[in-house]
Amino acid sequence: MKSKINIPKAFFSFLIASFLMWVLINLSKEYTTIFSYKVVYQKIAQNKILQEVPLEEIDVKVKASGFKLIVTNFSNKQLVLSADKLQKNSKSYYYFLPQKQELEIQKQLKSGLNLEKVMQDTLFLRLGTLASKKVPVLTNIAIEFKHGYDLLLPIKVVPDSVLISGTELQLQTISNVFTKKISLEDVYENQEKELTIEKPSTLKKIKLSHTKVNAFIEVDKFTEGEFSIPFTVENIPYGTQINTYPKKVKVVFKVGLNNFNKISPSSFKVVCDYRNSKENELSYLVPELEISSNLVSSVRIMPNKIDFLIQK
Repeated sequence: MKSKINIPKAFFSFLIASFLMWVLINLSKEYTTIFSYKVVYQKIAQNKILQEVPLEEIDVKVKASGFKLIVTNFSNKQLVLSADKLQKNSKSYYYFLPQKQELEIQKQLKSGLNLEKVMQDTLFLRLGTLASKKVPVLTNIAIEFKHGYDLLLPIKVVPDSVLISGTELQLQTISNVFTKKISLEDVYENQEKELTIEKPSTLKKIKLSHTKVNAFIEVDKFTEGEFSIPFTVENIPYGTQINTYPKKVKVVFKVGLNNFNKISPSSFKVVCDYRNSKENELSYLVPELEISSNLVSSVRIMPNKIDFLIQK
């Protein structure tokens, strides 16, 4: 039979005590290490705004006992840096030196930690000046009208413009804003819709004076009308006379029934440019609509070519 080896309990107690003593001795020694701290920027001028996300963490070299380093490693590490003394590097880039704030950084470190060095020697911030401007609101409405119906007037938006605020750099890229797209089907009567203004995801920090607008859609049943009217010929050289065939043109248009009686031949003016025909070596004149009522749509001129003869 194998004999059992009996190890005295006192031996284990001595071994554990020795290990704990060794740990305590080593943890009480001072060590140097580098921690990463999250950065909070404060005291940015009120008329300035960050245009890009700045450096979010900096590395700090500290010296402390092993006990302090272990406790710090499991704690929330954050530093507040003051950006009130920024220096300008270019039009929109600014910088400051964290080494000049070492005293303030030391005060924010946990007790027992001694600041050795801030590893980043320069921190850059891209700032822009707060500005605002007014831009028009454009609708994004897809409308399918019932047969024979159409818009009586252009869609009216209230308010028709909004004030946008942000950095000068951001505002330079915006000339208008759009509403979120909606679709309407089988439309034959007036409608009022509340629309939400769509803000581009790339411009999240842009602020709008209004987030919603009202759109007024006036609809009418349309009919076709036509008038036979004379036209004028412009830019005929001095001393030159021409005869045109025909003498009049037919203007065909669409108009809402409610506005039909408001349209007359004087609502239109058609001209032909003689010089344009000669420069383009055309043997005919091209009638073009110079004046038209804003109550009509889909205006056509017939014929679209005018024959002419030069009188000598």
